[in-house]
Amino acid sequence: MVLKHLAQKHNVHLVSFNQGGQPTEEQIDRIKELGAIVHPIPLDAIKASIRAIPLTLFAGQPLEIAYYNQPEFANKVDSLLQEIDFDLIFSFFMRTAEYAKDKKLKKILMAEDCRELYQERSYHGTNHPIQKLVRWWEVKKLSKYEPAIMEKFDMATFVTTNDIAAMTKINPNAEYRLLTNGTDIERFVPPIGGSVRSGVLFAGKLDIWANVLMVSRIVEHIMPKVWAECPDTVFNIVGANPTKKILSMLGDRVKLSANVPDMLPYLQQTAVFVHPHSGGSGIQNKLIEAMASACAVVTTETGTQGLPADNGKTIMIGKDDEEIASHIVNLLKNKVLAEEIGNNARAAIVENLSWEVVYNQIDGIITELFD
Repeated sequence: MVLKHLAQKHNVHLVSFNQGGQPTEEQIDRIKELGAIVHPIPLDAIKASIRAIPLTLFAGQPLEIAYYNQPEFANKVDSLLQEIDFDLIFSFFMRTAEYAKDKKLKKILMAEDCRELYQERSYHGTNHPIQKLVRWWEVKKLSKYEPAIMEKFDMATFVTTNDIAAMTKINPNAEYRLLTNGTDIERFVPPIGGSVRSGVLFAGKLDIWANVLMVSRIVEHIMPKVWAECPDTVFNIVGANPTKKILSMLGDRVKLSANVPDMLPYLQQTAVFVHPHSGGSGIQNKLIEAMASACAVVTTETGTQGLPADNGKTIMIGKDDEEIASHIVNLLKNKVLAEEIGNNARAAIVENLSWEVVYNQIDGIITELFD
């Protein structure tokens, strides 16, 4: 949506990776419909992984940067800069910063979140030995790479003030601005006609380690407490690419809807969206969509980052599994309260996180940069 907004006022060229090979004509047409000229770069996961090894071992790059450091992408950026007199470069995510950092024109890094903060929290949030090793390595590399890369850009934008505060602590010399995420408030809406909501929902990409951990936590520690009070409650898992671990948890009261074309019906039908976030950084887009759909959300303190979160009014915050389960039970039994929190959440998202709010932020940042 930000790309579409920029293309309404500017000539926009998009250089982007396509995981797994050449994109289809349909995929390219979808980008063209937004108004941008697209330059897709195929990304082979195996080749990218092999290339990342020396870059992270000897060039000081974090794995998440080294993996996306591909000469084909750099060549395309360089050739476009030779052909066209651009006014501004946006690097979306820090993984693309390498391609723009030394270019002699205005540059904005849309960093989204503080990666060192994310990896540090992830390190403390897992006991899996391989995950812990990877997170430790990333924190070690990011502690030097991330503050240095910020100096290369005129501004860096983040989706929450929490991330800006963390980044300012790491490097107080760079320029940071808030550019939050939004949602389509005309699409993510409450159900028409007051349809009956039921059950508990978790949604997300189901092959991401953090999401697998959250699903496990819900099934093994939170839902048993809910079932003790509300035994007929169904816990619904919705998302793409479920792992064997998640598939092993399914049963009469744990259901899966995999690779669904549209999340909206599930958000409109469920009584409680649960998200026991225990780490990471940035903003949880799935919670923005749930709140916009007037679904009551139960999460943790870190899950509320960047959200218009007023505990007990627009959202329910639990400090541990016991409190999260208690909030879920309360909302399942008290439908009036659940509806009130859902409606308040919807109003807060409309006011604070609509795309119009985001557009005003990005227009202000561009204006400030060129004044």
